[in-house]
Amino acid sequence: MKTNLFLLLCLLAASPVAAGSARVESVQVKTRAPENRTVTVHFRIPANYDPEQAGLSRVLILFGGRNTDGRADASGRLGWGEWADKHGIFLVCPGFRNDNYWEPEEWSGRALFSALAAIRKQYEICTEKLLFYGYSAGSQCSNLFPAWRPGSARAWVSHACGVFHEPGGRMRSVPGLVTCGDADTARYLISRNFVEEARRRGTAILWKSFPNSPHDVPPDSLKLARAFLAYYHLRYLSDLGRPVKRENTPEPFFVGDDLDNVFYPADSPQARNIMPEDRVILPDRSIAEAWGKAAK
Repeated sequence: MKTNLFLLLCLLAASPVAAGSARVESVQVKTRAPENRTVTVHFRIPANYDPEQAGLSRVLILFGGRNTDGRADASGRLGWGEWADKHGIFLVCPGFRNDNYWEPEEWSGRALFSALAAIRKQYEICTEKLLFYGYSAGSQCSNLFPAWRPGSARAWVSHACGVFHEPGGRMRSVPGLVTCGDADTARYLISRNFVEEARRRGTAILWKSFPNSPHDVPPDSLKLARAFLAYYHLRYLSDLGRPVKRENTPEPFFVGDDLDNVFYPADSPQARNIMPEDRVILPDRSIAEAWGKAAK
């Protein structure tokens, strides 16, 4: 059968592990992209996953650096495994190579959603309202994929990114976080320019730079990314068919000053006096504390 994309209906299990432990498995998809005829997508099942639980499990699409095969990321590299276990989240890590894979409309977007559909046949995951995280070349995917299908994205984070989507109205409802080291000069400028343009067009991108940090992944950037993604995961548990406890918390809860990395209560005079170009919206205390310091 001739199609642009079709599945290999098989799951390749990792070595057996004890019940209640996390484990890594994979699915394969076939495409017509020259260097991606067969793509392996590794995924991590969180510890204590219960197929009988009420509702579905959230998915974080985790994109590593350029041409990574996804196995190490799915195994919990950079501490994502512990975070995923805490929140009961599946890590899904594509092993794309070349063929401009960060451009989802070409072939890789369909490949990803085909892999998610295959995983869904075996595990009770939510294949919509996804979380996205990526660094380096993977950070290009983590904002371009949500921009391709914003209705399927709950929140996204791009660290040390070299290519962004064109900011516009379709992404205003999808919260985004952009981080970069200021010693990663080219990508810092690209990231900063994107954030400023998005804000000019009415999209409140959360931004954080890290002093003297080259093209790497600072631990504090991961701390902020996890607080950001956890907030939107927990705030929208209704995506998963789970009961939600609503809190009447004003939005934004805090406002940060990008010049000095200090945040203030949103209704304070100091917050109101922050210049628009330096104003950072921080919707939750956990995000605010990961982003900067509380004003004394």
